[in-house]
Order: sequence, then C-alpha cells, then structure tokens
Amino acid sequence: MSTCDALDREVEALMTALEAAYGEAAVTPGGVNWLRVHHVPVRRLVMRLARRLLALPRPVSPAGGGRHPLVVGHRSAAIGYTSYDVTDAGVAYLLGPRGDESPYEEPGHPSDEGVRPPTGLPNTRVCAVSWSSRHAGTLLPVLVELAERGIAVTVVDAATEPAQRFPEPRTPGITIVGVPGLLFTPSGGPPLQCPGALPEGPTVSVGRHEFALGRLAHLVSRVLVRSTDCTQPSWASALLAERWLDDVLAALRPDVLVCCNDTSPLGVLAVAAAERAGANTVYVQHGAWVDGQVGRRAQHCRHIAVMGSRDELTAHTWTRRADARTHVVGQPRFDTLTGDDRIQQRAYLTGLLAEQADAGPPPMVAVWACQSFSEQRLMGQFDVIAEGLRNTSRRWGLVLAPHPAQGPSAVTALLHSDTAATLSNTVAGAGVGARDCLAGADALISVSSTCGIEALLLGVPVLELALPATPTLRLAEHGAAQLCASDAEITVALARIDRTPHAVQVSAAVKDSICRWDGRSSAAVADIVTKAMTENATQPHSS
Repeated sequence: MSTCDALDREVEALMTALEAAYGEAAVTPGGVNWLRVHHVPVRRLVMRLARRLLALPRPVSPAGGGRHPLVVGHRSAAIGYTSYDVTDAGVAYLLGPRGDESPYEEPGHPSDEGVRPPTGLPNTRVCAVSWSSRHAGTLLPVLVELAERGIAVTVVDAATEPAQRFPEPRTPGITIVGVPGLLFTPSGGPPLQCPGALPEGPTVSVGRHEFALGRLAHLVSRVLVRSTDCTQPSWASALLAERWLDDVLAALRPDVLVCCNDTSPLGVLAVAAAERAGANTVYVQHGAWVDGQVGRRAQHCRHIAVMGSRDELTAHTWTRRADARTHVVGQPRFDTLTGDDRIQQRAYLTGLLAEQADAGPPPMVAVWACQSFSEQRLMGQFDVIAEGLRNTSRRWGLVLAPHPAQGPSAVTALLHSDTAATLSNTVAGAGVGARDCLAGADALISVSSTCGIEALLLGVPVLELALPATPTLRLAEHGAAQLCASDAEITVALARIDRTPHAVQVSAAVKDSICRWDGRSSAAVADIVTKAMTENATQPHSS
C-alpha cells in the first residue's frame, strides 16, 4: 500500500468516527450538521494531523507555560483560502491525560442586520450558485444555453474577490444577485461541549497514538471559529448564509439549483436550502477530481454531470444519495477550446523566452501549469522539473504559468532561485495562465491541473509529475500522459517528445474516457437541467 493510500485510510477512519460520535453536536436550523457543512476544511486539517501523528514516535509538549493555540492559520497560496495546522500544543492536548481541559469558547450569535436579500426578486425556473471564476466559466455557457431556450436563470454570486465574480451576462434572461460581503465577516465556532467533561468518551487510534474523539472534535472545530471569506466561512457565518439562502430561494421559487461545488460549506448549504425549497439539484464538474480531495459520501446533488467515463465511479463513490444520477457530458468550458490560435500562442511563448536568452529561445518549449501549493512544495517541484529540462542539452525552455488563484508573484521566488539560474525559463504574464498559452507548447507539465486535460484534448503531450505524497489526476494510468517521478524521467519523456512525437500521441478513445469533447457539453448540461425541472415535484413557475 502506498503512503498516500495509508494516509487516506487513516483520514477516512477519523472522519467516519467523528461523524458517528459528534456529527450531531451542532446542527444548523435547517438540519445540516457542522461536519457536513465544513467537511472540506475539517478534512484538510484531519489529513495534516494524521500525517503528523503517523510520523510522531512520542507525544510532544508545548514550550513554556500558559495557554497556547491548538490550531494556527496561515495565508494559503490559493487566493481566499487559509491553511490550518495543528500546533505542538494541539498535539499535546490531543494526546494528553484525560483530565486536561481546553477552555470552552462561547459560540457566536450573528446578527442578520445588513445581510438581508434584495426585495422584488422575480420567480425563476433555474438558480445557479457561483463563487469562483472557474464556476463562472463552467456555468455561463450552460446558463446562456438555457436563456436562449427561454428559461429564466438567476445567479447567486457569492464571490468575495473581484476577480472571482460572475461576469455580467450579455444574454437576456440571466439575472445576477450578489451575496452581501458582510455575511462572511462574523466569527464564532460551533457550540461543542468541552471535551474535558467527557472522560469516558470514545477513543480512536492513529499509528501508535490513541486519543479521545471528543478532543479531536474540539480541535478540528477551531477551523470554524474565524471566517476568512466565502470559501471558508465560520460556523456563525454559515448560520447567516443558510438564513440568507433560505430567504432568496423562497423568493425565487426555482425548480432547479445548479452548482459546481456541493462539498464546500457554501455549496452544502445551498443544496440543502434548495431541497428544503422543493428544488431539484444539479452538480456540474468544474475541474478534474483528485483522490483524497473529499471523503466518501460528501456530494449532495441528485444529478451529477461529469467530464469523462472514468469519473463515473468516483461520482458513485462520493455521493450521499441513493437516488443520484450520473451523466457523462464533457466540460462546458471546453466547447470553444480550439487549437486555431496555436501559432499565436507559440509566438507568445517563444517571445517570453527570447527576452531572457542571449542566443535565442530553445527550439522546444514546455509549459508548467503551476497550482496553488505552498512555496516550499512549488520549489520542490521546480527543482525536479528544472533538472529534468537542464539535462536535455538546452533543447527545452520552461514557461511557468501561475494558477489563476495565485498570480505571478507566487512564482517570483522560483525565478530568483539558484535552480533557475542555468535554465531558460520565464513566467507567463498576469491573467494568462496555462490555459491561454498551452496550445503553443511542445509539452505541458502538471501535477493535478485540469489544464493537463485541456492539453490532452489539443494533442499537446502531458508529463504528469508524480512526486511522493502528491496525488495526481492519474492520466498516466489511462495512457493519457507520461508519468514522471524524477528529473531523469522528465528528461527521458522530453527526449521522446522531441525525437519521436508520433509515439506520444493519445488515441481518441482514451481522450474520450478522460473528457468527452464534442462541442456540445453546454447543451448536454442544459438538457439535464430541463429534465430535472420536469422531475421537480413543485408547481411550475413561469419564466
């Protein structure tokens, strides 16, 4: 069993035990428990904790006296996210004697003043929820298709970052309702009972360590205390969000709610609110799925629109619903994907490399689709990639393409490192990203970016970087990419592309298993939505 598999098993066991013992310890007025609402941030922290405990030979003690935070937050490499870690004090508390108590914190009681929904909202057949540019890019072509069929659509735009907001549609029949920013400002965690009062509670083990589940519940609930934004609301903010969504859906009276995320807090709350309002629910896969991203039974929508046939099994594994239906439709964003501008993108890439190359750009160009990992992880990946390119006798140059959630500044440290000094490399401009330049590349390098799938569809060879404890998209397992676990394997893969490009071509059948690409994914999702409207038990509303 691999290290990743062993870790996933530990995390799954902990999440299952938490849900069974403490899932109902805090529940929203709408009936959604705290572990369902905050499954994603809690699972992230549990994974970090389990990884640490598996490597820990003995308990640790916090330095010095007094109170120490159990969990600390760090600004994540991804815009809008805060990354949490368990401190030494948190580990010591978790593994310490049962008599040790952690102070009980009074949960927040948020006021809804200033966060009421707008008045005069029209009835609408379809309501969509979006809070990221990726959601908007996936949903907009579907909503345009629905509007052109005469079906009115209202978009609930919950984005708190301007760059992530839903664009103003040019098609009549699409209305946007913004979520008040004040909704995501209150702090306050769930009202869990102090674990010190539960000396006989259930226990669980990770590696050599046994500890009380009550303490684990208290520990992970710390990530629910402070609200960062729409991606990670506090428990107090989640309560406000639920109330606001209930009011909006009561006014809109939709037949169907469409979303691109039903596992993160806002998505969970939106789907639950839609079901209380009697609406059917449709999930549209907005990016490639990665093993360990969520746990079993974490998805909530009845209809699940996935990109390729290989995603069907994952959808069946992740859904909470016995009546869920999976549809293979491709990716709406890719309907307009084309290699027609390959020459222009090639000129852009070679121009970037020429600016910092005295002897002209290398003949071959690789694009690295960076992701919103920490600077340390990115540096580790860059070291491997750079060494792999360096050993190609200077035939390859590298263009770093930051993820939209990062921005170019995220890779500045890489470009100024010793690793970059002897390599022809540069960074794509702000707002370009891998998607807008990969068609001009000779190869795309990625860990788990959806851009790897776009490159595959366009016939650009993909190198799947498989470093320790780093899940990939498993494209190589399907023969859709070359697996590279070291710099030497990168060198070999690049040489193969350079010398025998026809040998790395991928068949149409393999591409179709990864992502169906027939130019009508938007229409296919719109068909699912219209069918879901007819299934809905509520009275039809005029559009």
